[in-house]
Amino acid sequence: MVPSPHSAPAPVVAGNPAPAAPSNPHGESIDLADDAILVARVRSGDGTAYAVLVDRYGHRLHAMLLHLAAGDAELAGEFTQEAFVRAFANLDQFAGRSGFYTWLWRLARNRAIDLLARKRPQATDLSTLQPSSNAAAPGARLEQDELRAGVQRALARLPIDSREIIVLREFDQLDYAEIADVLDLAEGTVKSRLNRARAALRELLAAEGLP
Repeated sequence: MVPSPHSAPAPVVAGNPAPAAPSNPHGESIDLADDAILVARVRSGDGTAYAVLVDRYGHRLHAMLLHLAAGDAELAGEFTQEAFVRAFANLDQFAGRSGFYTWLWRLARNRAIDLLARKRPQATDLSTLQPSSNAAAPGARLEQDELRAGVQRALARLPIDSREIIVLREFDQLDYAEIADVLDLAEGTVKSRLNRARAALRELLAAEGLP
């Protein structure tokens, strides 16, 4: 279903082919002004423009929320869908001072952080962003799998705010300024929080016997 000014956007379904991503780490650069143009078109009644935004950012948002939700694909899907529905309903609040994805992430994280803080973390599935090479020898694949499983357990044991900042930096590959914008923090605060989160992750990895 194509979103229209009178209906919510179509669901973002996990497992669909990945649409073109907007920026690093995916290599495709999209002018933020293009997002603003699309938002203006949606506001004027062009529902197909919103479908473009969903296509552009749905997979990326779901991948990040999957890590934030400690591998719970169903929960990540719910968070993703809710974020797009809320964004569609509140486009008048998008001022264009930041990118649409940054604004969308804020909508998603505010709800996700609240709910995830009440849930016991589960192991995060990192395989979507760190796949084993099919060409690797069986021994190498086993080592990769063991390392990935240890990282999964360690990441899932981090407090949600530490997990989030690592997700934004290491997986979404946002720079310090972008993370500061997303979290509404000073860049210095971002750096100090990230350093603490990395130190905590290293301790957990050491407890797993991993480098």
